[in-house]
Amino acid sequence: MNDVEFDSFFGLLSMENLLVVRPYKGDEDDKVLQELRPRFIVMYDPEPSFVRRIEVYRSTSPGTGVRVYFLMYSDSVEEQRYLSSLRREKESFEKLIREKSTMALPLQADGRPAAEDADERLLRSISSRIGGGQRSATTQPPCVVVDMREFRSSLPSLLHAAGIQVIPCTLQVGDYILTPTMCVERKSLTDLIQSFNSGRLYTQCELMSIHYQHPILLIEFDQHKSFSLQTLSDTKSGNPQTHSPRSIPSEVDIQSKLVLLTASFPRLRVIWSSSPYATSDIYAELKQNYEEPDAAVVAGVGLDDATAGLPAKGSGGNSEHSFNHTPQDMLRSMPGLNTKNYRYVMNHARDLADLLDMSAEEVSELIGTEPGRLLRNFIEKDVKAKGNLPLGPPLFDSLDQ
Repeated sequence: MNDVEFDSFFGLLSMENLLVVRPYKGDEDDKVLQELRPRFIVMYDPEPSFVRRIEVYRSTSPGTGVRVYFLMYSDSVEEQRYLSSLRREKESFEKLIREKSTMALPLQADGRPAAEDADERLLRSISSRIGGGQRSATTQPPCVVVDMREFRSSLPSLLHAAGIQVIPCTLQVGDYILTPTMCVERKSLTDLIQSFNSGRLYTQCELMSIHYQHPILLIEFDQHKSFSLQTLSDTKSGNPQTHSPRSIPSEVDIQSKLVLLTASFPRLRVIWSSSPYATSDIYAELKQNYEEPDAAVVAGVGLDDATAGLPAKGSGGNSEHSFNHTPQDMLRSMPGLNTKNYRYVMNHARDLADLLDMSAEEVSELIGTEPGRLLRNFIEKDVKAKGNLPLGPPLFDSLDQ
């Protein structure tokens, strides 16, 4: 067969007479649409993703005049599946619009750990005695004492990448020690809910308030989820077979517990973080103009008085944070005692029974004549006569004991 006979039987078809039948292949469909540039598209078992690709193809080819046909049985499973996928797509866009309207963006939206490098952090201390408050270089690099259990998360590596020295240590109080007076307890959303249910968070905040001047509760959210106290599992808890109404607390319950927690510990500060990257930036900002923590001292915080080297009772070295909060409030409510003289009583009386056994002269020597008389009258008439207060366990003793 020569070339003339071959062309009469075989040859290339024109695009107007070409019919292509092919399945869906994901991203390859965009390339096929640009190569074939069809004018008529018939979709059997329509797929929403391919419909969006056709919309892009029509917008990039304004003169083609594309016409699209759907081929499906009415009231069939395929039709319901297509309509369900469209409904899910619509709900996803609506949720994205709502989340974006209330989203809290970090300072560095690109997700970098921190803007400053290690050399810039060495120039962070400000002294008003040098040139009217100019920066002065420090010999010690910035450091953070981190609990050993926190190395299961990605935050210690992010702190190291931000130029902060990470010192691992077994901590009894808190998760991160930023300064000698600043302690941070870091909680994820699920850990926060579990700590509220078990009561562990109250104990942790009480320990931080006793041993540190600036206790901080940092609530860290997942960077891939919405910035909300309601997790994804909470939204799907409507199924009674998988979740009971009382098993998962609502967002209002968590907010109420946070309000009660801050009311119980007025010095507690609550910080919200949208991701571990934002937490690294927050730690770097909190450490500015503060001294660096000592790992040897931090490791002994929260241990017994004998092992930690705390001053003994009655030596006058204990501050008001070395005692339980509830007995302090109880002691201040007694007649003759106020915020100025109740510390003398705590330093000289081990518990309530010891206070009741003191004579009038000893009480007057501690807090004065008139306040001592009011306190003794209260003890003689209301406490010993009626027996309203328990005399058993130590009440103003150190929390560590």
